[in-house]
Amino acid sequence: MHTLLAIAALHLVVLVIPGPDVLLVSQTAIARSRRAAVLAGLGVVGGIACWAALALLGINVLFQHFAWIHGVIRVAGGLYLLWMAYGLWQSSRSAQAHAQVQAPLGDLRALRSGFLTNIANPKAAVFFGSVFSSVLPAHSSASLKLGAFAVIVLLSLSWFALVALGMSTARLQAIYLQARRRIDQIAGGIMAAFGLLLLSSRE
Repeated sequence: MHTLLAIAALHLVVLVIPGPDVLLVSQTAIARSRRAAVLAGLGVVGGIACWAALALLGINVLFQHFAWIHGVIRVAGGLYLLWMAYGLWQSSRSAQAHAQVQAPLGDLRALRSGFLTNIANPKAAVFFGSVFSSVLPAHSSASLKLGAFAVIVLLSLSWFALVALGMSTARLQAIYLQARRRIDQIAGGIMAAFGLLLLSSRE
C-alpha cells in the first residue's frame, strides 16, 4: 500500500503541473465543447497508459541501448506540437475569430489529438521508468505492477475529467468568445514553446 501511495503522490504532482496535455484539454474545453474536451482527455490518458505499460516492460533499457529511437520520437513529438501551435495561430487569424466558439471537433479527432499530444513526449516513459525503478521493489509481483498501473490510469482519468468539466463552463466559454484571438495566440505560443523545448532536449 505504501508503494502505491508513493507512486500516486509522484504521479499527481506531475499531472497538475501545466504542460501540453493540460493545455490541449483546457483549450479544447473552452474553444470547442465539453464532449470534445473529455474525449481529448481520454486520448491523453491512453497515451499515459501506453508509456506506463512500456516503462513497466522496460522500455528505458531499449532507449539506453538504442538512443536513436528516443531521438526519433522526440523530434516527431516536437514537430507535432509545433504543428498544433500553427493551427492555433491560424485560428486566431480567422475572420470569425471573435464571433463564435470554434466548430465542433469530431469524436475520433478529439481522441486522437489527446493521444498524439501525450505519446509525442518520450520523457513520459523516462519519468515512469525512474518512478518504477526507485519506488517498486526489485522483484515486484505482477499484482503490485498491475496495481501501480491502475493507480496511474485512474488518477489520470480523474484529473483530466476534472480539467475538461471545469474548463468547459458557460462563463469560461463566454470569456473565450470575447478574447478568442488573444487566447489562441497565447495558447499557440505556449504549445510552440513546448515543441521547441522537446526538439532542443538532449535527454
